[in-house]
Amino acid sequence: RATGLTGDEFANKLLDERQIAVMPGESFGASAAGHLRIAMTIEDEKFASALTVLCTFATELAQNAAHV
Repeated sequence: RATGLTGDEFANKLLDERQIAVMPGESFGASAAGHLRIAMTIEDEKFASALTVLCTFATELAQNAAHV
C-alpha cells in the first residue's frame, strides 16, 4: 500500500524487474486488496531468497513513493 501501486501494478513490476511471480490480492476480491498471494512451490532456500528480494523491492518502492 505504501508503494502507491495497485496489486496488479506491484505484481507486474515485481515479475518484470525481479522475475518473481505473485498473485495480487485483488484477484481474490476487494477485501484482499493490498495483499499478495504467494505459492510456496519451490525449494526452501529459493523461497527464502525470493522473500528477501520481494521485501527489499517493496521497501525500495515505498521509499521512492514517499519522496514523490
